[in-house]
Amino acid sequence: MLIHVRQFVLFLIWHQPGEVVAGVAVLSVVGVIAGVGTSVLAGRRREAHTLAMEGLPLALVFLLFCLSDWALLWALPRLRLSFSTEIVPSLLATLSVRLLVFWGLLGAALLARWRGRRRGMEVQTRSAVILFLIVNLGFTAVQLDAYVVEPLLVETTELALAFDDLVPAAPPVRVVHITDTHIERSSFREATVIRRVNALQPDLILLTGDYLNLSYLSDPTSAAHFRQFVAQLEAPYGIYGVRGSVEPTLESMVWLVEGTDIVWLEQEAVTVDVRGQPVTLVGVACSHRQELDVARLTQALDGLPADAFTLLLYHSPDLIREASEHKVDLYLGGHTHGGQLRLPFYGAIITSSMYGRRYASGMFEENGTKMYISRGLGFEGGGMPRARFLCRPEIVSIELSGD
Repeated sequence: MLIHVRQFVLFLIWHQPGEVVAGVAVLSVVGVIAGVGTSVLAGRRREAHTLAMEGLPLALVFLLFCLSDWALLWALPRLRLSFSTEIVPSLLATLSVRLLVFWGLLGAALLARWRGRRRGMEVQTRSAVILFLIVNLGFTAVQLDAYVVEPLLVETTELALAFDDLVPAAPPVRVVHITDTHIERSSFREATVIRRVNALQPDLILLTGDYLNLSYLSDPTSAAHFRQFVAQLEAPYGIYGVRGSVEPTLESMVWLVEGTDIVWLEQEAVTVDVRGQPVTLVGVACSHRQELDVARLTQALDGLPADAFTLLLYHSPDLIREASEHKVDLYLGGHTHGGQLRLPFYGAIITSSMYGRRYASGMFEENGTKMYISRGLGFEGGGMPRARFLCRPEIVSIELSGD
């Protein structure tokens, strides 16, 4: 019997996690109310008073915050902020945090009462309710920042880099790097990016993969919105791009960019002359199979002059060692999202890079090769939260000149 019960519980947790957490939340409130009623019927008015004073306010506040979590996730697509098709995992995560706080503070309040009574003291535990309210308000504020505020605060990182392989007498070349757009539907964020990029008046726009969200890879509306996004970007010397993690085949890429002016680089190099400044763009598609991608890099660089200025476009930071061995001048990538959710004083929690947090985001230099890893613009798909915390979306503007 116990084995069957355990199997049933494990099945529910694995296949219906949202329902399990919601059920636990409701049972938490029902349990407190039942405890009060039982104590009254048993004549234990002191215990009933304790549960009523500490348990019921906590339970009611807990329910209100759970409803606010659901309302926030429900509102996101209607406000054109994000368009997740799976809100249960995000709701599950927030309810789990609130449940831990609820039972932790309720247990602490009741324990304080019990210890105080044993010592002949009257312990006031209203502070538990106040603390519970403060903690949950703080958590809600973090959610609002991560889901609503930060995703719209697109930052423009401006860099000026000089290289020996560039012509000193030629005018500087401005490139804008965009990565990890993860478009679901057109939103306020994409409109902001278009205005910012065009205001920079770039010579070249460079794209490094993950153009559609994982939840919308075959969605024709998402693809159409991506094409509309790219069509509004302006760069007189062209827009160049490579495949990222979510574009598994060249065929899927051809379908996505049909009708656009994007030049896709597949294990190849092309030299663009920008007002007398030759810039060799090297594009490598990302498979996340290290041996294959290293071979692709070697293929793309094969036959290039030793003194050519080479700018590598590759989705992730995972080719930095090999790129530096090939004396690549500048390497632009993304993939990490900068962690997307970062902790104060710690930084990125997860980057999905073989190097962990080492190249989470920003400027790096390895053996003479400069690399910039952008935080990107969008979010992970599936059941992952469409949120950014301490990790604003980013476009990168780089002025290139001869040293």
